Amino acid sequence: MLKSKTIIFNLHLILGTFYSGISHADSFFNPNLISSVDSEVADLSRFDKGEGQPEGMYSVEIYVNNEYIETKNISFYEDNKSSDGTGLLPCLNSQTLNNLGVSLNENSKSINSESCINILDEIEKSSIRFDFESQKLFLSIPQVMFKNNIRGYIPPEKWDNGINAFLLNYNFTGRNSKNYKDNINNNNYFLNINPGINVGSWRLRNESTWTYASGESDQNKWRNIRTYVQKPIIPLKAELTVGDSFSSGTIFDSLGFRGAKLESDDNMLPDSMRGFAPTIKGIANSNAIVTVRQNGFVIYQISVPPGAFEIKDLYATSSSGNLDVVIKENNGEITQFVVPYSNVPILQREGRLKYEFIGGEFRSGSDFQDKPNFGQLSLIYGLPHNLTLYGGSQFSNNYQAYAIGLGGNLGNLGAISADVIQANSILPNDEHKKGQSFRLLYAKSINSTGTNFQIMGYRYSTQGYYTLNEVSYKRMEGREIITPDGIIRDNENLSNYYNLNYSKKGRFQVNINQQVTDNSSLYLLGSYQNYWRTSETEQLWQIGYNGNIKQINYSLNFSKSKSPGMSGDNKNIAFNISIPINDLFNQNRVNDLNSSQNSMYAVYSMNRSNDNMWVQQAGLTGTLLEDNNLNYNIQQGYAHNGGGYSGMVYANYKGKYANIGSGYNYNNDWHELNYNLNGGVVAHSGGITLSQPLGDTNILIKANDANNIRVENANGILTNSKGYAVLPYASIYKNNRVSLDINSLGENVELENAIMNVIPTKGALVQADFKTNIGYRAIVNLKKQNGAIIPFGAMVVDEERSVSGIVGDNGNVFISGLAPIGKLKAKWGRQEDQQCAFNYEINDKLSKEKGIYFISSTCQSDK
Repeated sequence: MLKSKTIIFNLHLILGTFYSGISHADSFFNPNLISSVDSEVADLSRFDKGEGQPEGMYSVEIYVNNEYIETKNISFYEDNKSSDGTGLLPCLNSQTLNNLGVSLNENSKSINSESCINILDEIEKSSIRFDFESQKLFLSIPQVMFKNNIRGYIPPEKWDNGINAFLLNYNFTGRNSKNYKDNINNNNYFLNINPGINVGSWRLRNESTWTYASGESDQNKWRNIRTYVQKPIIPLKAELTVGDSFSSGTIFDSLGFRGAKLESDDNMLPDSMRGFAPTIKGIANSNAIVTVRQNGFVIYQISVPPGAFEIKDLYATSSSGNLDVVIKENNGEITQFVVPYSNVPILQREGRLKYEFIGGEFRSGSDFQDKPNFGQLSLIYGLPHNLTLYGGSQFSNNYQAYAIGLGGNLGNLGAISADVIQANSILPNDEHKKGQSFRLLYAKSINSTGTNFQIMGYRYSTQGYYTLNEVSYKRMEGREIITPDGIIRDNENLSNYYNLNYSKKGRFQVNINQQVTDNSSLYLLGSYQNYWRTSETEQLWQIGYNGNIKQINYSLNFSKSKSPGMSGDNKNIAFNISIPINDLFNQNRVNDLNSSQNSMYAVYSMNRSNDNMWVQQAGLTGTLLEDNNLNYNIQQGYAHNGGGYSGMVYANYKGKYANIGSGYNYNNDWHELNYNLNGGVVAHSGGITLSQPLGDTNILIKANDANNIRVENANGILTNSKGYAVLPYASIYKNNRVSLDINSLGENVELENAIMNVIPTKGALVQADFKTNIGYRAIVNLKKQNGAIIPFGAMVVDEERSVSGIVGDNGNVFISGLAPIGKLKAKWGRQEDQQCAFNYEINDKLSKEKGIYFISSTCQSDK
């Protein structure tokens, strides 16, 4: 809340009313306007120069080219080159500028200076604006002065590996049901835990589960799902994983393994260098502005000098669509051209190399598969002319495969990738097979019709082609499972069925989206797989229409699926509508994007399944409580053709220590009670902090001894009695803005700043340390030993607790952060007789109003 700076600002406003509007050679403020006695007014000469502010240290939010960078203590000094009305310039040395990514000219005398650098002199066309009221510092610096001109670039030295800690995520669910028809009671419980340890940049993680089902002995056991260690390798922009993990599935099918993997990590790149976007080349005849639009929206703009230019840092977009480029010269002349743009997943920017190296033991979790040792190599490289070359190999004792492929953005024709895999296999029956698999992927947008072929693909495999996963089976076919006592029995679950005699032949997939109106669209998703030596197929088709009328959302969907060995198709049709009751009757809420009011939706659904049974459901869903951290869902349904009535009620509460939920379901034949508890536990040097469920990367908020402070934009997250809270799901290698709600501060709590910025590495627990000022607030009426009041404008400080205030009219001063007993010093000049001190004690005998104590004291000479 920065009360001391607010007081200084208010003092400036008070003094400002005494200044004349007429310009003179030198303005002078006459202290006699406040008092006719000079000794009753402190030395206010620092306010004589017009609109100036006092120099000193300020905690400010720093913005560079309108992008928030960090909150930091910056020293400000008086300088007449200031043009923002404060009379101040920030003291920025070479190290500070370096941390901001700014690179001074090599011939600059200040390049390694530890003293204050005036960037107005050092950097042409730069500007500084200090918004004193909001404590924000705005720096405008030409892009060419940055060490790395890539948009969104954050130097690796700013990345934070976090603190050492133990982390635990847990999720418990339970269900108690009764079948009235068969008079059977069932109890089911499931616990998933994810313990982990962070030491420096190393992350140890584990996932284990416990399952219990009444009456089923094979469903009452602990299982270790996986354990692994990860570490970012920053110089390589890669991540090392040792233990249980999965391959990426970019070139070869994804599979599980126990071993080691070194993989390039796109998350370490700025957003403008991730994925694929074409390089735009052009020529400017003068200092010009280049603007790039896609689908009517400006996505990039930059100033360029005369001559040839290249734009390599466009943000990648998941959708296709031509890029419209406009070059506006300084004389107003305009040149336009179009860069066609489409994208398929494999494409990379020119010069970008992605890689994946794996060595270890194949791991599927199935008792019917062996665990052969294998190695895998995958390489993807971005070539000039919007082309990408990729390939790799996979090898074990019974399997060798080699892949090669090429992808490209073909301009108006769309984007395409094609590859082939040659595989040599030894099957479980010792039969040797050779085969190839050919794959083609295509994407294209037709802007004029609003049609987007997000992906269309076809893979054709010859009869002798098999994958490493298939070759690892111990038998040629099977549907059985192994019971805990070692007995093999048939399993009715078709998803476990496999038959290597019928290898995969052709697979077609499609994903098309068609814009119908501004508020509605039609989509088609589909896949079709057939096999060699059988007429069996595997199919999945989905078609749907989604839209909205004002705040009312609706959808109509149809799906059809078929699996090998299954007689007939599985068909389903569904209609859904959601009506926001609050928004329809409160237009102000609709217009207020920052509204935190509770939501309530009326929902209705109708669906029809294979058994020709129509099921209708209607209900209410929404949020409650001040922080919108209580979710509820109430539904009542009816099934035609003898299905009868059904219903459910469910609520989930997001608390500062955990999330807890419970619900009740019923129909004509059974009812069920379900409940769940999930959350996180973090053990660190400051103690143990309970939290909502953790993400992979998290932020530990520290605000010493400040209890129950809300974290903004995080439902239900508040600090505990020690001032700690955990904000989960942080964005890795990016600026994460963490802010505390100052309206939730206690009477005796103040913050030096309420906003912090952290940049975590993957898996880190980074600490956002908010400096708190815990103590009492008081208005002190000060007098000298002779009974005279302390002069207006005098500074009053507690040097031990770093709190201060400014004496106002009648000798009153407001101070916060006071200890129960202490000593304060007052100073209104440099002479000994212009300084004094006094002791105070805050107790129940003092008068108090709205948390502020009123103290009267005599200030004595401090010698």
